[in-house]
Amino acid sequence: MGLPRTAAGTPAEGGQSAVVATEEIRVSAARVATPSGDTQPVKQTPVPAPRLTGTAEQLAASRSMKPPERPAGPAHRSGVLAPPPLQSNFDGLGQGTSGVRPPDTHGAVGLNHFVEVTNGRGLGMFQKSNGALVKNVTFASFFGYTAQTIFDPRVVYDKKWNRWVVVAEAFQESATIQNVFLAVSTTSDPTGSFYLYKFDAAEPSGDFLDFPQLGMDQDAVIITANIFAGNTYVRSRVMGIAKSDIYNGRAFSMLYQSLGAVGSVAPPIVEDNNANAFLVVAGVGSPTALRLFRASGLGRSNASIAAAVNVPVPSFSLPPDARQPGVADRLDSLDARFQNASTQIGNRLLNVHTINMGNFPTPRWYQINTSTNTVAAGESGILREASDSDDFNPAVAGSSVGGTASNPIGRMFFTWSSTDAVGSGLHHASVKGSGRLATDPVNITGGSTLATATTAYNPSTSTVERWGDYSAVSIDPVAYGTCAVGQRAWIVNERHVNTTQWGSRFGSFGFC
Repeated sequence: MGLPRTAAGTPAEGGQSAVVATEEIRVSAARVATPSGDTQPVKQTPVPAPRLTGTAEQLAASRSMKPPERPAGPAHRSGVLAPPPLQSNFDGLGQGTSGVRPPDTHGAVGLNHFVEVTNGRGLGMFQKSNGALVKNVTFASFFGYTAQTIFDPRVVYDKKWNRWVVVAEAFQESATIQNVFLAVSTTSDPTGSFYLYKFDAAEPSGDFLDFPQLGMDQDAVIITANIFAGNTYVRSRVMGIAKSDIYNGRAFSMLYQSLGAVGSVAPPIVEDNNANAFLVVAGVGSPTALRLFRASGLGRSNASIAAAVNVPVPSFSLPPDARQPGVADRLDSLDARFQNASTQIGNRLLNVHTINMGNFPTPRWYQINTSTNTVAAGESGILREASDSDDFNPAVAGSSVGGTASNPIGRMFFTWSSTDAVGSGLHHASVKGSGRLATDPVNITGGSTLATATTAYNPSTSTVERWGDYSAVSIDPVAYGTCAVGQRAWIVNERHVNTTQWGSRFGSFGFC
């Protein structure tokens, strides 16, 4: 199969009377020589993930509004719908001596490997067959850059072209220089060579790019990010980079687009040849609607993004932080943002975020109909371990297996974190995984447990400890035993191994 080429533009559906303004910047590849040894930069804790945009009055109203109640359900797992069978379960990267937290745990599955990326530890390449770590390299060594700490990593495996794509950012070198890093493997083997890129975020002096997210469509790699002026959130950015350039190791230009101060923007991973890529935001300023952007031509000179439309959903507010049994310290459940890329198949867009439900942090998932800008009955639900658990830090991916023309996502796979500080099943933070068929009940209770801590997590003097800031789910691109492609997924999420040290857990499960 040949390498991807930029396709001719396809007209977007409907009119585009309003589009987002764009700026073009030129970016060149930076193949920096790897320094001798595995040089580590000065260790710094990454900045806290930015909270949702909104005025002080909006934020206060969101926190004070009465949250919806959780639907009635079993107190614990007996009698609930069985999750898809857990097929593998391995220890991932751990904090070790890196001194960096939170881990920002992310990962993806390929043909033979599972690749995990974290703050402090860089990239870990594991064998799918037995979970063996075959290579671990810090970002300083991988990108050949030691001027500042590299953090906020993400990784995606492109199933069509069998390439690994990695993105991360670094702290500012100065008021006018902050580097963003991008890597693309030259083959399906993550232990081999990569094309490496480094570019300066094109922002006004002093502004800071943060929380990059990573997605893609058939032609482009899509990166979104939040921009801060000091501690004030000012805008969100979208970058579309042509695969035909970076998959061939060529320099590239891109449209560097501002969506305004809308909140954290989740890009899609588009699983078909849709001419449009849909980006979604959950904003505190609109707690009864999601905001949906339709992009076309990302990665091409004629790229455009239509002005956002509202997608009505039941009201939501900022989640409370997760409790831990026996201690006052809580775990940060973030701020109702979408923490990860969506799955886009046909006219459905799937994602999940954490909201306040009955004063419990609770993940709620949605399948947005991008043709009607609605979420229909039966296309949204919640995740929880039990009726009295605190559930947070979720991720989801979907596949077309079992889908129909009217509901093209037939399989869903989830991960999340869970604690129980008030019920009869008290436990510290667990790594959870589960799945759903299109015909299953919308609410998921129970799930499989990949790991449970035996102590509280309390690595600092803060009363709310950083957790996440995200997790990941990816669909296995190859069949496994009786599991056809699309029937099996891999997850990775944070765990902690003692009071002060984070770790991670990854594994697979499937409907087979």
